[in-house]
Amino acid sequence: MIYSVSINGVLTDPKQASVSIFDHGFLFGDSVYEVVRTIHGRIFAFEPHIDRLFSSAQQIGLEIPWSREDLRKDVVALLKHSQLEEEAYVRLILTRGVGELNIDPSSCRAPQIILIAKALPRLPASAYTDGIVLSLVNTKRNSKHATNPGIKSGNYLNNVLALMEARKNKALEAVMLNENGFITECTTSNVFLVKDSKILTPSLECGLLAGVTRKLVLSRARAEGLTVEEGFFKPEDLVAVDEAFITSTTRDVVPVSRIDDRSLGVVPGPVTKRVAALYQDEVKKHLDKDCPLPHLAEKTQ
Repeated sequence: MIYSVSINGVLTDPKQASVSIFDHGFLFGDSVYEVVRTIHGRIFAFEPHIDRLFSSAQQIGLEIPWSREDLRKDVVALLKHSQLEEEAYVRLILTRGVGELNIDPSSCRAPQIILIAKALPRLPASAYTDGIVLSLVNTKRNSKHATNPGIKSGNYLNNVLALMEARKNKALEAVMLNENGFITECTTSNVFLVKDSKILTPSLECGLLAGVTRKLVLSRARAEGLTVEEGFFKPEDLVAVDEAFITSTTRDVVPVSRIDDRSLGVVPGPVTKRVAALYQDEVKKHLDKDCPLPHLAEKTQ
């Protein structure tokens, strides 16, 4: 895997890239991050991702000493420098910075912004034609009254443990419940259920990340007259669904073929297929005008 790196706006040799072991992002997971991608060489939905980055930082009391436009310029510069021959994945990491060896953040004087670009990881084509497997795991999602899942922080241990459990169950993704037993989300994606042509997805009140793709799917589905319900769903609701799918920035809309031992019907189902098509249409409206990977844009013309 080839990586390109920028630290505090400075393009850096990936082999030489480093942060201090006293950075609180490393010591305590005291950081926030976002992931953006390119589609046809253009950055997709940059603004909502950066809005969420600033929101996450605000919620942990971390001031970002860069403007949104500064960050966009740095991402574009990194992508142009990367010379990637395929679509790109970019992680933006904002750390608390170097401080004393204790959890008090007041000793951290200078936040750091680290950008890492690589080729976009893709699921095999069969995932979209045949579906994926989900597993309802025992690892609970963080309570929104603790480390709120609405904050996209660098502390992902809870999700790591859930994914490990799902992989033991031979599933691609884990479905996590909150402390009250309601479905929340997967480890790096939002989950949708379909029953009697109605699209169901957990409410943000359940304690989950407000996914950018989730929001676009909900908005477009409602605009097209599809019935959508954001609510509180129990594990038994998984048993009764006709279809299911997950969404994320890097995966788009992915149908589900099985949830643990229960196989679903036709995959992808009719509602899932329509949502996926509507989402692809919606994507075109949210592509950055700048094209840091022009050779990819040329292929689509």
